[in-house]
Amino acid sequence: MSSLYFERPHGTRDYIMRELEAKHQIESVIRQVFNAWGYDWIATPLLEYEETVRQGLHKEEEEQLYRLFDAAGRTIVLRPEMTTPVARVVATLLAGAPEPLHLAYMERTLRRAPIRSNESSEVTQAGVELLGDRTPDADAEVVGVMISVLQAVGVRSFRVAVGHTGYVGALLQGLPNPVQQDLRRALLRKDAVRYEQLLDQHKDMLSAVELEGLLSLPRIRGGKEAIVEAKKYASRPEALAACRDLEVFYDALMAMEMAEAVQFDLGLYLEHDYYTGILFEGYVPTLGLPICFGGRYDNLLERFGRAMPATGGVLHVERLLSVIDHTHTAARRFELWVEDEQDRPLAYAFAQYLRQLGFAVRLYRNLPPAVSEARESGVFKVGEFFTDDEGLQILYLEFTQ
Repeated sequence: MSSLYFERPHGTRDYIMRELEAKHQIESVIRQVFNAWGYDWIATPLLEYEETVRQGLHKEEEEQLYRLFDAAGRTIVLRPEMTTPVARVVATLLAGAPEPLHLAYMERTLRRAPIRSNESSEVTQAGVELLGDRTPDADAEVVGVMISVLQAVGVRSFRVAVGHTGYVGALLQGLPNPVQQDLRRALLRKDAVRYEQLLDQHKDMLSAVELEGLLSLPRIRGGKEAIVEAKKYASRPEALAACRDLEVFYDALMAMEMAEAVQFDLGLYLEHDYYTGILFEGYVPTLGLPICFGGRYDNLLERFGRAMPATGGVLHVERLLSVIDHTHTAARRFELWVEDEQDRPLAYAFAQYLRQLGFAVRLYRNLPPAVSEARESGVFKVGEFFTDDEGLQILYLEFTQ
């Protein structure tokens, strides 16, 4: 028998028992938060035409697609992310819907992970998209939803880094496009050494002020004072407009009492080329990868024939699962043992009572030795109930009264 029968494809994983239950609990909390913020749910197919998803990808991402063919020979792919499929739906099925639109999703996405990496190919993305509102307040709302989820699922320590692609673009304007792309790639990879090497190689193309601004870009970080510092290098109108966006964004988060979770990072750059304004990444100290991310993408809908401002954010559910203490997320489980057939009606009725209270209950018909010594278990025997678990005993007394 081939050993492949027992293996999983690279980048995938199995979920069993309590771990899967914990994942479902996290997803349930996320749904509650999205509902509380007034978002409507949307689901799209796992399969999309390659032409569709390419509207939101750059060339490096296209190499990560899982491709196959339909009956007509057209290339279809397993969706690698959710923002582009949502844009397709908004431009078609929701073409006449009044703006703004508040949409939420919880869906699997797939893209090929590098062979020599521990990254996952299969990712559950839980996200929101706010379409038809071009104000920084909308960006603040999306970040507020992300913060609310992290708090609700029990992430104890996190920060959300916020930048502005318009500010980065304004500072890079004085350089040829190929050099700009190299610098953006260095920012994306957070490769400060490569970034400074590139600037040194092309410093003759820049004024002293432009060079100083670009050198400072990865180091402008902090609270509202970071915006003040960013203004020092905002020699172009686009850079000043980006700073004003960030100020309005910050004031909105202050009104939500969520500003403490945010740190501005003017050198922040994300991989999708459709971002046009404020963008963000959320981090926890124990994980070297972002746990949530997103931003404004005002031009993406235009590629589908419906010009419309938009902003959104997505959470990586598997990464959430890896960083939170999920020992208490699952319902408390009791085990009830029935020795005699005459005790079945009482045992079944008590089990149903516990389930209605939110507990998980497992029933056994064959009594093992010394079961009464186990915690969170009880035995029905000759019409009576025996347990060493004080909490379970109290619940039984309440049930019988």
